[in-house]
Amino acid sequence: MKSLIFKSSAFVIVMIISLSMFISCGGSSKEKKTTGKEKKDSIVSKDTLVKANAKYNDIARYLGGLKLNEKSELTEATKSPAWLTYCKYSDSSWIKLERKRLKLMGEWSQKEIPDLYKDVKTLFYPFSGPDFVHVNALFPNAQKYILFGLEPIGTIPDFSKMKKEVLGPYFAYINKSLDDIISLSFFKTIDMSSDLNNAKVNGTLPLILLFMARTGHEIVDIKPVKIDTSGTFSYIPAFKGYKGESSYNYGAEVKFKDANDSTHYKTLYYFSANIIDKGVTDNKNLRLFLEKLDTGLVTFVKSASYLMHNTYFSAIRNAVLNKSKAILQDDSGISYKYYDKKIWNIGLYGKYTGPIDMFANRFEKDLKAAFDTEKPKPFSFKYGYGTNSNMLLARKK
Repeated sequence: MKSLIFKSSAFVIVMIISLSMFISCGGSSKEKKTTGKEKKDSIVSKDTLVKANAKYNDIARYLGGLKLNEKSELTEATKSPAWLTYCKYSDSSWIKLERKRLKLMGEWSQKEIPDLYKDVKTLFYPFSGPDFVHVNALFPNAQKYILFGLEPIGTIPDFSKMKKEVLGPYFAYINKSLDDIISLSFFKTIDMSSDLNNAKVNGTLPLILLFMARTGHEIVDIKPVKIDTSGTFSYIPAFKGYKGESSYNYGAEVKFKDANDSTHYKTLYYFSANIIDKGVTDNKNLRLFLEKLDTGLVTFVKSASYLMHNTYFSAIRNAVLNKSKAILQDDSGISYKYYDKKIWNIGLYGKYTGPIDMFANRFEKDLKAAFDTEKPKPFSFKYGYGTNSNMLLARKK
C-alpha cells in the first residue's frame, strides 16, 4: 500500500453555492467525555439551535479564502498579502471547479440516485484522503461520513499565532494540494506525503475544513478521536500531530452544518489507517472497527489505485461488500468479478476503455464485455483516472 502512487482522494456541492461566496476574498454542543460513539440522530430539538463554533468556523473560512466577520480573531491575519493573493487564486479555481464538475455531479446525483442524494445514514469513503469535496457533491445529505487514508489527520492550524512570513509557504502547499483535486479530481499520494506532512501543513484536517467552508458549510465542533480497543471512536484529550505509522487509528470528528440550517448537523470522521490485509490483521482496533461498520451503509470509491482488486486487500473489500446496500465506484474500486449478480443489481455509466498505462495490468475483460452489451448511460463530468470516465452503481437486491 505504501507503494501506491495515486490515492482517492484515493480520494460538491449539490446546492449551487452563490457566486458571491466564491468571490468573497477580502458554541459547541456538549459531549460525554467517556465515549466517542456518534449520536444516532443528528436532528436536534426545535427548541435548540445548532450554532457554528466561531473559532473553528473562522479557521475554515480563512483556509477557504473567504470573508470573515469583522469581529473575528483572525481579522489581522486577513491583512496578510500572502492570504490576499491566496484568496484571488482560490476564488478563480473554485469557480472553475464548480462549473466543470461539482454542479454537474450534483445534478447527476439528483436525477440518477435521488434516494441516495436525499438521505444516507452512513457514507463510507475508503482510500479517500481529505476528499470531502466530491463525496459531498454526490451525497450532500448523508448524516455521517467516514473517510480514511494513509495520511495523518494533523492538527487544527492556529493562524492567530502564525508568523506572517510563514503564511506564504503555507498557502503554497495548500494550493499545490488543491491543484490535483481541481484538475485531476483526485489527490496524488506521492504529493500528499510531502504537501500534507511538513512543518507548514501537517495533515488532512486543514483541507477538510477548507472544503467544508467552500461548499457552504459551517463548523459546529471538532474533536480528536481514535479507534479504541472496542473498535469504536473514542475522544482523546488533544490532537498530537502523529506522523507515519504512529498516526494509524487516530483522527477527528467534525460536526458541521449547512450554513442556512440551524436545526440539523452532520458528522464527518476521518482517521489514518493502513488497510492492507496484514495491516488489518496486525491492528485489532481497526479489525473490530470494520466488523462494527453500520449495516446498510453506502460506499463511495474513486481513484483507489485498484487496491481492492488484489487478494491482499480482501478485508476491506469484504467489509464493503457485506456492509453496503449500495456502492458507487469507478473501475479502480472493487473488481467486477467480485459482484455476485444474484446479490447485486448493477448499473453502468460512461465508457470503459481500460485503465491508464500505470495500471494497465488491471484491465477487466468481463467489465469491458458488460459495458459493450448493456448500453451504459452517459454522464458529463470527470470521475477517476484517465479521460474516459466510468461509474458502476451496485445496489443490493
